[in-house]
Amino acid sequence: MFQSLENSFITDPLGNQGSVKSMYDKLVNGYKIFNAMDFLSFNNPLFNTSNWNKAIEKHNNNSRELVSNFINLVNAESKKSKTIVFVAGRCYPMMAREAYLLKKKGYKTFLINMESFNQNDMELLAGSFDEIIQNCLFFPFLKKILNSITPTFYHVQSWMWNYSMGKFIIENKGISKVINEFYDVTGMYADSEKLKLNFWNQIVDLDLDCEKFIFENSDGIIHRYKQDIFLKYSKKYCSTKNIFEFQQYPLTFHQKINKSKKRLVYCGTMIGPNDEKHPRKLFPTAGMSEAFELLISQDFEINVYLALNGSMKISDFNKWIFELKDKHPSHFRIHNTLPISKLVEEMSHYDFALNLSVIDKKNSYLSDYTFEGGMGTKQYTYLEAGLPIITNKEYSYMSDLVENNKIGLSLNSNQISNTKKLVENLNIYELKNNVKKFYDENNIWKKGKELEKFYSSLE
Repeated sequence: MFQSLENSFITDPLGNQGSVKSMYDKLVNGYKIFNAMDFLSFNNPLFNTSNWNKAIEKHNNNSRELVSNFINLVNAESKKSKTIVFVAGRCYPMMAREAYLLKKKGYKTFLINMESFNQNDMELLAGSFDEIIQNCLFFPFLKKILNSITPTFYHVQSWMWNYSMGKFIIENKGISKVINEFYDVTGMYADSEKLKLNFWNQIVDLDLDCEKFIFENSDGIIHRYKQDIFLKYSKKYCSTKNIFEFQQYPLTFHQKINKSKKRLVYCGTMIGPNDEKHPRKLFPTAGMSEAFELLISQDFEINVYLALNGSMKISDFNKWIFELKDKHPSHFRIHNTLPISKLVEEMSHYDFALNLSVIDKKNSYLSDYTFEGGMGTKQYTYLEAGLPIITNKEYSYMSDLVENNKIGLSLNSNQISNTKKLVENLNIYELKNNVKKFYDENNIWKKGKELEKFYSSLE
């Protein structure tokens, strides 16, 4: 029943849902899917049918024993240990790594996953949590769990367009402390009026309203921006305390040493050049295909690994990469998604990692907060694979990471056509040695002491 949503959408006549409060109340008090955050999914007529009500009842009945066991275990452990309940739409490596570390440090860790898992997820989460419940789907279902447990902490994934979950958990936390972890920050990404050119106006307003609530009411905030840039933004909410930068620091280290400099690798989401839902002014990585073409013209080989939620099935979203493969069969190869432990091992065999697009920064809608302070988690995935990185200079913080540690090459978009000559002047052995030095000082076991200290400061 729940899989039939995408075929049941309606068109948007006015896009008017009333006030932000009204929209939030409908989302958290009704049985809409928790991330139904565009007009079509929010107003799916299926939500008002008897079949949907029957499916909700079946979901609740089938989950009753699992929920009861989860609640009992959290409460039992909370009486004798410090406990953390992580809550995510879908748990990605960043959160899984944090849970793994904190579990090793003596915390009892639990996960409420709003979506269901695939095989990659199961491999990722192994060893990170004492107990997991998945496929929660609805805020009223989540509320029943929250109202029945008293962990020391909630650690919430604050995902752009889903900040309603962060607000909801604060409202239902009881005596527990809440740490919200931001990935992208809606208000930092771009001005609201620019966002509304591409996204449903109501979700932009709701997200910004929930963002304000989270900044003003969280016990702690974790983020992956440059700390001083994030603090500069947080001043708009008069919130500068208990804010902590924490990156996806490497858990393990994989590195292969050879003299080649032409085998490049990319992992993660790839946005095509003509994707109407992802215009280049809001999504600079839409210039990735142009960068790939420039690199291939210089005889580089490019291998791409699909994102954790990617698929080898051709769709409107990803067809451009298959067209590129057909156009350059000897220089462009596509590999299926892998769990991160296997991904870093496979990528370690290449020479350089890519995080590179042709970017028109002058005409981009992205804010200075993003260009100056944003950090992609893939930078650290690459370093875990022991790879030097070729990255965009337009993103200052990511560029500084590479240049200050001498672990790769930082290029302005107009330099990409000259990449081969620049790479030829690099000492690959020296670069990879610097990557190893970076790992030694910035692995999660060293940096994790700061995370543990941050948690302790909030008790």
